[in-house]
Amino acid sequence: MSNRQARRDQMRNARNTAAQQRAKSARSAPGGPRRGGGGGGGMDFLFRPFTLIVAGLVVVFVVVLGILISTTSDGGHRVDEMKKAREDLPLELANGVKLGKDDAPLKITMFEDFQCPFCLQYTADSEPYIVENYVKTGKVQLIWNNLPLLGAESVATAKGATCAADQGKFWEFHNKIYLVQAEAGQDKNEKLNAGRFTDAKLKGYAGDLGMDTAKFEACMGDPATLEKVTADNRKATQYGLRSTPSFLFNDQSIGSGALASNEDWKKAIDDYIEKSTASPTPAASATASATASTPPAASPTATRTP
Repeated sequence: MSNRQARRDQMRNARNTAAQQRAKSARSAPGGPRRGGGGGGGMDFLFRPFTLIVAGLVVVFVVVLGILISTTSDGGHRVDEMKKAREDLPLELANGVKLGKDDAPLKITMFEDFQCPFCLQYTADSEPYIVENYVKTGKVQLIWNNLPLLGAESVATAKGATCAADQGKFWEFHNKIYLVQAEAGQDKNEKLNAGRFTDAKLKGYAGDLGMDTAKFEACMGDPATLEKVTADNRKATQYGLRSTPSFLFNDQSIGSGALASNEDWKKAIDDYIEKSTASPTPAASATASATASTPPAASPTATRTP
């Protein structure tokens, strides 16, 4: 073998040995073989975006889950309460906008706006308690008055309620409207004039409740209907009521705002009935009469300022 051939063989062997060493080093390095440059690992440039996407989806899922849990725990409660109130409604005691016997010792007049979230809270949380424990037992008669303060859909729904009363369906309509509000989460996320109570929607609700929709539509357009709503407003003004819900106990204002709890309602109603129906001695007659006419204080936390 010539010297030239020997040198070629040595160079070939050296190149093969170097390649084998590089391959061995790549296999033994942490993370396995690498590709590309810029200091990045082989598949890292693909893996990092995937990780960020997964992390983002997890965050979005947690936020959405929290919203759903919050909605279910609060709004869902009032939806259930409104559905139960509809089932337990004593329609045999309904007469137009009145619910209860005419000879009940206490008449509670309510001034409400169907868009008012505090009215929804009262209607879902306390009104069923009053109906069950006082209206059905003949102690209380509830009387509705419209006080639409919150815009066009408040006025439209007040007219709808008036037309429902003309067809003997006021209380069913009343519960239906507040159920719609509960399902929309109006008590937690107030939205006014959001399209829930357009004339077309109200006509649809009337149909759902078995009303004559042609008569309902004609009533909605009758100027006399708006005049009835306006008369309720004037009555509220006479008593100095400017927010919803507001209440009268036997024509005595207890101010604006529902009482804070059912226990407060129980105490206020029981005390009022007890004082107003007591048989005082002649000497104490004037004092007892004045005491009976003094209404309980309403909670300032449940008022709605127009």
